[in-house]
Amino acid sequence: MVDESEVPHFTLDEGYMVFIMQTDIFGHGLPIYTARMISAQKQTEFFHSDFDNLKKVRSIWICMDSEETEDSIEEIGFDRKTVFGNKRNSYHTDLMKGIIVNIRSGADSSSGKAVKKFQNVLIAMLEELVSRKDASEKKRILADEYGMTMTVELERRIQIMCNWSESIIERERIDAIGRMIRANITREQILSMGYTEAEYEKAESALYANA
Repeated sequence: MVDESEVPHFTLDEGYMVFIMQTDIFGHGLPIYTARMISAQKQTEFFHSDFDNLKKVRSIWICMDSEETEDSIEEIGFDRKTVFGNKRNSYHTDLMKGIIVNIRSGADSSSGKAVKKFQNVLIAMLEELVSRKDASEKKRILADEYGMTMTVELERRIQIMCNWSESIIERERIDAIGRMIRANITREQILSMGYTEAEYEKAESALYANA
C-alpha cells in the first residue's frame, strides 16, 4: 500500500487533490484517496447520517511514465447498473471521481528526441511542466504559448510541480542505474549512456545501504 506521506500531492481547490507519480499506481492509490477525501467531510460538511450535504471530490493523478505510447486522460467513478426491476433511486454516483492523466514517457524534449506537441491543450501544458526545462523557461512557455497570466499563486504552484517532477525524474534515473549495477553492467558502460558520476555514486551508495 502506498503511504500518503510519500506521494507528492497538493490541494488544488476545495474537493480537488492532485498527485504526481512516476507511474500509474491506480490499483494502489486512487480508490483509497478518494474514499479518504469523502470520509474527511464527516463532522465538517455533514453530521450523523445527513449525507445530502456531502461535497463532490476529485482525485487527479498525473502519471509521468506511462507504458502507453500516447498520452491519455481517463475518468474513473461510480456506475449505476439495474440488474432487476424498474425502480431507479436518486443516488449521487458523481460524488467521487478519479482522473488519471498519462504523460508520454518520451515527452521530455530535452532528451534530444523530436517530440510532437500533443493536440490536447491540458496534456501539452503538463508535458511542459514535467519536462527538464528550468522553471523560468516553463513559465515563459505557459505565458507566451498558452496565454497564462503569471500570478504569485500560479508561480508558487508551478514551482511546486517543477520541484516534484525533478525529484521523481532524478529518483527514476538513480533506480535505473541501480538495476544496471545489479545486472553487472560496468561503470564505464553506464556513464556512456548519459548518466553522471554523481548519479552513479548515489545509486551505488543506495545499493550498499540496502545490502
